[in-house]
Amino acid sequence: MKNVWSTASLLFLLASCAKDSVTGKHELVLVSEAREIQLGFQVARELEVLVHPDQGLNDYVERLGLSMAQVSERPYLPWRFRVLDSPVVNAFALPGGHIYFTRGILAYLGSEAALMGVMGHEIGHVTARHHVEQMSKQQLAGLGVNLGTVFFPEVRPYGDLLGGSISLLFLKFGRDAERESDSLGVTYSLAQGYDPTDMAHFFAVLKRFSGPDRYIPSWTSTHPDPGERERTILSMIAEQAGDTNALERGREAYLGRIDGLVFGENPREGFMDGSRFVHSELRFQLEFPKGWRVQNTPHAVYSAPADGGAAMQLTSATVARSTAPAVYAREFFRRHELDYVTGERIRVGPFSAYRASFRVLTRSGEIYGDAGFIADGARIYELVSYTRRSAFRRYSPVFRDVIASFDRLRDRRLLDVQPLRVRLLEADRTATLLELLKDTEIDAELHADLALMNDLDLGEMVSSGTLIKILKRGEP
Repeated sequence: MKNVWSTASLLFLLASCAKDSVTGKHELVLVSEAREIQLGFQVARELEVLVHPDQGLNDYVERLGLSMAQVSERPYLPWRFRVLDSPVVNAFALPGGHIYFTRGILAYLGSEAALMGVMGHEIGHVTARHHVEQMSKQQLAGLGVNLGTVFFPEVRPYGDLLGGSISLLFLKFGRDAERESDSLGVTYSLAQGYDPTDMAHFFAVLKRFSGPDRYIPSWTSTHPDPGERERTILSMIAEQAGDTNALERGREAYLGRIDGLVFGENPREGFMDGSRFVHSELRFQLEFPKGWRVQNTPHAVYSAPADGGAAMQLTSATVARSTAPAVYAREFFRRHELDYVTGERIRVGPFSAYRASFRVLTRSGEIYGDAGFIADGARIYELVSYTRRSAFRRYSPVFRDVIASFDRLRDRRLLDVQPLRVRLLEADRTATLLELLKDTEIDAELHADLALMNDLDLGEMVSSGTLIKILKRGEP
């Protein structure tokens, strides 16, 4: 068959394959700048619940970010820079100028220069319109723009019945886009007078990560090897800057800013003690089935068996102290349009509660479940468990056991637990990092993390007077 192009098709291609002002390349652009900005704000609103409560820390990152954005090719965008209260080691950009750092990555960065280098990389994704290019390819393939798959590969991990959570993962840009953003990060850092060498060294730190306890997302196959990126960035610096001795690192200023930052999971926000979930601030506990996965997020706790055949989620709401669990339950079922049968008033631990079975028709079929509502002063806990209709008889006893396990937390060991926090130690002599760490009360199991956090080997010499990061449990 002869390939015949219509005039409309030709005009469409001419209009959409625009020349990028940053890279100089012709790129596929099917998303307007106004739409790009709108999409960024739409996802940013979903992330508000995860923003770190330390306003001073957010202001610090915002000040540095806005300064760098002004030397970019798109200074007029509504730029926002925020820190997320997450232990995952990550930084990412949304279209339209929203840049995020997790507290997890801040613990491993070692200077303002490193922060600014990563900041420049993420700004580069926005200025080069990598999101727009990705979305345009998706549209051209007839897939549409799906925020859940474009920005967050895993959303609502346990189904869509009553909501879910966002897992923060690296975006799947291509290798060329990542290298392009690395180059822009070097350019922007130099324009701000910062040494991008610290940015290159941070990729060396990432290369040393391994194991699920590092809280780092899996690198996708589209990302260049961190070691390769370090070598490439150092080559860029040599070409663009030559001598970097006059450039700013801002090491002490940065370390002073993250002193006291929580490292890893914050046990004050709930944690697992075996198969038991405990919350020391809210002073409650409950037992999940052995072998079930548990995910604790700022707004809910989720649990599911390995085969995904059922799901549970625990949330809470503030109510008037006189609100009875049965009254609250009726409103809950009405609000979520769930059919339910008359339940029963029960006691769980010292708490009054109400339990009822429900069903709902979803796009995935008919769902059956049990819901428990537990009153604790001005708070009601909602424990909702559900599965497919065919599996409800098997899972219902499990659901009821979890509701019945809810109790007041009284274990002083768990009530008093404090998070690990980044602290600063000035070396009192020239010695190896390991020798200095042995002088403290830091557990030996943390030594590997601390070597990474300081971008040192444990046997590497540290000069007297040098500030190093250590970890201690304690209050802010």
